[in-house]
Amino acid sequence: MLPGGNATEWKKKSPLFVVFTTVLLDLVGFGIVIPLVAIYGKHYGASGFQLGLLGAIYSLMQFVFAPIWGSLSDRWGRRPILLLSLAGSTISYFAFALAPSFFWLFASRAFAGMFAANISAAQAYIADVTTHEDRAKGMGLLGAAFGIGFTLGPPLGGIASAHWGLAAPGLIAGGITGLNLLVAYFRLPESLPFELRRTKTVLADFSPIHWTAIHQALRHPVLWLLLLIYFLVTFAFSNIEQTFSLLFQSRFELPTSEAVLRTGFIFMTSGLLSATIQGGLLRRLVPRFGEWTLLKTGVTLNVIAFALLPFYPSYGWYFLGIIPMTVGAALVNPSLASLISKNSAGNEQGRMLGLSQGLGSLARAIGPFLGLLAFEWNPVAPFAIAAGVSVAILAFYQLAKVPTAPRTRSHGT
Repeated sequence: MLPGGNATEWKKKSPLFVVFTTVLLDLVGFGIVIPLVAIYGKHYGASGFQLGLLGAIYSLMQFVFAPIWGSLSDRWGRRPILLLSLAGSTISYFAFALAPSFFWLFASRAFAGMFAANISAAQAYIADVTTHEDRAKGMGLLGAAFGIGFTLGPPLGGIASAHWGLAAPGLIAGGITGLNLLVAYFRLPESLPFELRRTKTVLADFSPIHWTAIHQALRHPVLWLLLLIYFLVTFAFSNIEQTFSLLFQSRFELPTSEAVLRTGFIFMTSGLLSATIQGGLLRRLVPRFGEWTLLKTGVTLNVIAFALLPFYPSYGWYFLGIIPMTVGAALVNPSLASLISKNSAGNEQGRMLGLSQGLGSLARAIGPFLGLLAFEWNPVAPFAIAAGVSVAILAFYQLAKVPTAPRTRSHGT
């Protein structure tokens, strides 16, 4: 049951519906653009090093600026930060569409990363308007928005590029996000009362990573391993995700628009499968096997998928090839989030989850840079790196002698 009553009441009365649609439309726009970035850079004649920078700059800027926007939302309120993020995203998408050179393409992605505050602000918004009992349901809406956004966005971008030219995906993303900005301006209320806002911010609030939390995690028997695995898993995936269109183009000798279109359909299939697993199947698997076992299983599937992906003989094989990768990710990511939360003290969960997100942003900046640079050297290299990193994760898992039964359902500290 949705927070706030039945579906009709929720749509009419709850600000959750407004923030859900706001994030959903923003992620559709993001999903339209993200598979295109590397191949567009290649279209403008970028070198491997330049492609690496292009792939990394969005997450790097997000890593730096997201804590700033988060702290300012505690002082100014959630609504202005969400609106500012949408405005910045709108401008960045139009700049991406109309970029006449690699430099302007790079600048558009850097600008987009600067204003990528929508998710953290939306999480804070949901925390403001839900009770403790409904918090998990509210946060689950963001997961649904991600799934829908990354199911609809990539094929829409591919179809637009194939039929209306390379500028079309960026223009559509900018139009969707601009419309989203107008709707949010008129319909999205403020969620943080004045009496609960911070009266000042300090420099430490703007740090992308809280070093105190790192020190605490290193002293914990399990948290350090979980955070390390989270960083490495995120690095492995981000190492390859922007190379798919380049791989299709090089292996099957496709024009840019056709490579983008085929990448979009692969991403759509992956998104549908992931939503199916996380939407229902996972709830049955966790009580039976436990998060540690699902984590190990997911990473093992990733090793197999990454090792095979560069070698499938035809495009049709990739619809089968992404199954172990998608299932692996669908098992790993929720299991990691749950384990980090369960192994954190009650008053440290927010800080530890925030630390994991900071490490994830850093991994998403490093991964595309190395992956795209490696692809220029050898198209197999990014996938070999991802497989090797996943093998290292399994080695850490075995050396740490973590539990494999579903014992983690009890809260650890």
